Amino acid sequence: MMVNTRVQSLERETTMLVGLSVTVSLNEDLENGVIVQLREGLVESLHRIPNRVGDGIYLVQIYPDGEWTPDVPFQSIVAVEVHAMGKLPTGFTQHTLPAGVYAKVIHTGPESQIGETYDFIQSQDIASARPFDFEYWTDVHSVDEEASVIDIYLPLEAQESS
Repeated sequence: MMVNTRVQSLERETTMLVGLSVTVSLNEDLENGVIVQLREGLVESLHRIPNRVGDGIYLVQIYPDGEWTPDVPFQSIVAVEVHAMGKLPTGFTQHTLPAGVYAKVIHTGPESQIGETYDFIQSQDIASARPFDFEYWTDVHSVDEEASVIDIYLPLEAQESS
C-alpha cells in the first residue's frame, strides 16, 4: 500500500501544551504500545486540564544529540494545546513548541503505517538533523482507520524550544 503524502512549508506560532511525558526508544514503544497507553491516559484525563484549546492531540518527539537509531531512548510528550498555563494536574508536564517555519507532511492512512511516512521524510532528507518533531491528531479515535489524517511537523527554522 502506498502512503499518501503531501509536503508543505508553513509558519507556526508558539504553541503551549500540557500533557504526559515518557522517555523510551522506538523499539520499546513498538513492542509495548507505550505511546498508545500514554494517549489513552491523556484522553481519560482531559477533563482535568484547564484552558484547553480544541480537541486535537499532539505527540511531540524530542531527540537526543548524536546518531539516532530505533534503540536510542527519546522523550515523547502526548499533549493538548492550552491558551494559558494553569495549575498542572499531578503527573502532567508542560511544553512549548517554538514559533518558526515548519515542513508539514500529511500522513493519510492508519497510524500503524506512519513509519512509511517517516521513511519518506528520511528519503527526501526533510529537516534531517531536527532536534524534535511533532504529530497532530485531529481525531484521536480514528487513528487506525484508512481515512485517518495525521499531520507531521518538522522544524525548518524554529527558535529554541523551552
